[in-house]
Order: sequence, then structure tokens, then C-alpha cells
Amino acid sequence: MSNKTIHYSTHIIDERFHTVDGRSFEKTAIIEKYKGQSKLSTKKLGAPDLSEIYKQINEGDTLNLSFCYLKDFSLKTYRTLFKVDDGAPVKLTSFQADHSFFESEYGTDFSYAEFGGQSSSFAYTTFNLGRVNFNYTKCATSLNFNHAEFNVEELNLKFSEFEEGDIRFSGALFNCSNVMFTNTNFGKGNVNFRQANFGESHVSFQYARFNNGDVSFDKSKFRGDFIDFRKVEFGNGKADFKRVDFGNGNVNFSESEFKVGKISFKSSLFGTGEKKFENVDFGDNDVHFDGSVFKEGLLCFKNATFKLLSFTDCNLGGHCDFRVKKGTFMDLSDAVIKDVIDFHAGNSDMYLETLKIEGIKNMGKLFISWKKNNAFQLIESQNLSSDESKANQFHILKESFHQNGKFNSEDSAYVAFKRYEMAAERKLGKELGGINFVKSEFFYFFKWLVFDRAGLFATSPMRVFISMLFVLSFFAILYVILPHFSDANIISSLGDSNKLGSIAKAFYHSAITFFTIGYGDFYPSGHIRWLSAIEGWAGVFLMSYFTVAFVRKILR
Repeated sequence: MSNKTIHYSTHIIDERFHTVDGRSFEKTAIIEKYKGQSKLSTKKLGAPDLSEIYKQINEGDTLNLSFCYLKDFSLKTYRTLFKVDDGAPVKLTSFQADHSFFESEYGTDFSYAEFGGQSSSFAYTTFNLGRVNFNYTKCATSLNFNHAEFNVEELNLKFSEFEEGDIRFSGALFNCSNVMFTNTNFGKGNVNFRQANFGESHVSFQYARFNNGDVSFDKSKFRGDFIDFRKVEFGNGKADFKRVDFGNGNVNFSESEFKVGKISFKSSLFGTGEKKFENVDFGDNDVHFDGSVFKEGLLCFKNATFKLLSFTDCNLGGHCDFRVKKGTFMDLSDAVIKDVIDFHAGNSDMYLETLKIEGIKNMGKLFISWKKNNAFQLIESQNLSSDESKANQFHILKESFHQNGKFNSEDSAYVAFKRYEMAAERKLGKELGGINFVKSEFFYFFKWLVFDRAGLFATSPMRVFISMLFVLSFFAILYVILPHFSDANIISSLGDSNKLGSIAKAFYHSAITFFTIGYGDFYPSGHIRWLSAIEGWAGVFLMSYFTVAFVRKILR
């Protein structure tokens, strides 16, 4: 039992007890609640004779056990008394036990019960000592455990089936070692664990099935070492885990399946244990963890499938394995990364269409492959993001690649960053209009031609070298053509003893002008003077550009 400081003292007195609805019992149970040595409360309940209750069950009567104290209640005992086969269903019609107290060191047993009629209820009821078994229970109506307290070793609802109606555990308190909903079928109604406190219980919903109703664990608290939702089938209703405090236990949703419905873990708190969503099929659904806090410990979505997986404004404190199998959109906007974020699938199949990392604070490491993850497409495919936003995201990738020593990928991300930055500045100038529009268009064209086309923003020495050859050849061709249309020529100061042809002379003059050698054996005349001056400036610039790009590559 997790909360050993809470215990109860009970004793029976020969005093008639009357309920507000007119029922009367010959004896009264006095129940005192303690925390340590301090008494917290005292209440009186009716103390009915169990044999009379078993007789009513056998006769199929409607049972109202609200405000009653029941010691050693057991359908197993009922079967023995009335010679009913073990495992045979026991019908409980419109069973009511609100504000009651069940106590047994041997175990309170409702196994194989069949709740029918109108709704059945254990609201505000306390179960004390031993184990409480509802395993193999069938329920064709609503069942209410709101604000019930389970101060027992184990609560067992394994293999239970709830066909119709809602199942409510809102505000319930589980002071148990184990809470077992393994293989439970929750039927068509809503399931509500809102504000439930599972304490230090080991909680298992493994193989449970939720069908068409909504499932809510809103504001629930877990403090146990294991919270097990493996291979759970969530149906067509909403799955609401907003503001859940999962404590520091290991949380496991691996291989669970979600059909149609909203899925939300917004503003939840995950502690230092492992958080596994491995092989989860979220279907064609949006899954939101926005505003959640993940402390140290593995967070794994390996081989998960989804439509939208959102971690906006999250605090990601541990190793995050995001090697998903298939996803349309993952949003990490404004998340704080303190450890490793891993998208690098390696040899595994991985397909992610769009990734948004705008505004993340990366204090850890981001592992992603420019080629295998198709990183450019991940960001470029964001239809609703501005050019400025995409530029910032490519800059984040650029810094991450640099940190990880992936320099070729860093260059690719840097080029994408600069191009989107230029596009954002151009768009801003267009919006401002007037002289700002003219300036933005001029500078955009200049940067596009000189910085981008000529050398990919100093990331490609070979691109700069090819640009140098192109410029040198371009001016040489002009030197060949221009003398045919104007008073312009290339003149030899030495009499041109080698008798160079016009093409050879043009390329020679272009080369010594471009590289600013200036032998003086040939000099320009007429309009070619202005072209030579421009080519000399272009040569100085491109040689410097080549030096920067080349040295940058060598140093890395």
C-alpha cells in the first residue's frame, strides 16, 4: 500500500442507524480516519447483516447499500452459501453503495458480477484493506466510482467489460500497490479519470480497449514507478491527457493504437523516467503535447505514425528519439532542448513530410541528416510559415550541423538560410513600397548575382572558380566584338612581334586585366578602357571571394 500514513479504526455498536432516505439498521459502525497519530475524521454508517444482503442478491432484489459499513463482502462467499458455480455471473440490479465503507483483510470480491438495471454507483465510497476484485465484471449500465478511495493492496478490474453507459473515476484516490485495468473493455460510454490521484500505485491499462466514448485523465496524478498503457486500443472518442502529472515513473504507450478523435497531452508533466511512445499508431490524428515538461530520461517516438505531432513551448530535458516511421507534420516551435534530439534514422525506414523548429532554444544537440531526412524539404514545405521564419529555421540547422561537424550539410543549410533571408528582405521592401521597394529589388538582384550565383555564399570554391572563368571569358568576347561597332581596340606597346590574332589578344588582355597583372605589353583604347576597369574590379573581388571560400573549406 502506497500511503501507509492513512489508516482507519472501525468498531460496531448496538445502536440503530437511520439514513436520510428512510432505511434503518440495527447496528451502527463508527469509522475513524487517521493520518499517523492524528485523527482526521469520524463518521457513522449503518452495519447491515451480510447474510441478508446475500439473500437479497439471490432473490434478484435491487440493492441500496449507501451509507453502509460492509466487512468481508464477497461474491465468492455468496456463491459458496448458495451453491453457485465458481465464475458464474452474479446479477446486481441498480446496485447503489454511495458513501459506504468496504473492509476486508481477505479481499472485497465483486468478481464476475453483472451490473444491470439503471446506473450503479460506488461514489465517495472507501475500500479498505486487502484486495478489491472486479475482475471479469460485466456492466450494461453506467458505473460511478467518483471520489472513491481505494486504500487497499490491489484494485483489480482485469478482463472486465463495460458495454453501455459511462465509467467514472473522477477524483478517485488510489492508495494501492497495483491498479489493474489489464484487458479491460470500456465499451461505448465515456471513461472519466479526471483529477484522479493514482498515488504510488503501479498502474496498468495494458491491452485495454476504449471504443466510441471520450477518455479523460485531465489533471490526474501518478507517482508510481510504472504507468503502463502498452497496446491499448483507443477508439473514436477524444483521448484527453491534458495537465496530467506522470511523476518520475516509466510511462509506456508503446504499440497503442488511436482511431479517430482528438489526442491531447497539453501542459502535462513527465518526470525523470522513460517516456515510450514507440510503435504507436496515432492514425490520421493531431497529437498535442504543447506546453508539456519532459525531464531527464528517454522520450521515444521511434517508428510512430501520425498526422500532426506538436511539441510547441515544450521543455525537452532528456534524450528525444524522434525517428518516426511516418508523419505529416511535426512542430517543435519554441521548444527548449537540453539534451539530444535524434531524427537520424540510419538504416531504418523513416518518412517525415514537414518539420517546424522555429524559435527553439537548442542547449543540446540536434541530430538530423540533410540528405536522408531531406531536411530542406522538411522546412521548405511549411505552407503557412513566412520566409523569415524559414530563414531562422535553416539557421538553426546550420548551427546544429556545425556543432556536429557535418560541414557539407552546414553549407547547404547556410545557403538555404541566406536565400530565404534575402527573400524576406525583398518582401518587406515590396510591402513598404516607394524607394524601399526600389532599393530592395536592387540589393536582392545584386546579392543573388554576386553572392549566390557566383559562389553559393562562399561555400563552394569550385563554383567561384567557374564564375572566374566565366567572367574572364565574357569580357574577352566583348573585347573581340566591341572593335567592330565602336572606336575601341587593344593596342600593343611593343609592336606585337608575335602577331596575336584578335581572339588570342582579347583573351590575353582579359586574363592580365582580371588578375591585375598589368605587364603593359597590351593596353586598351577607347571604350574598352571602361570595360577593362570593370573587369579589373571583378577580378579583385572574385579572387578574394575564391580565397575566402577555399580557405574556409581547408580550415574545416
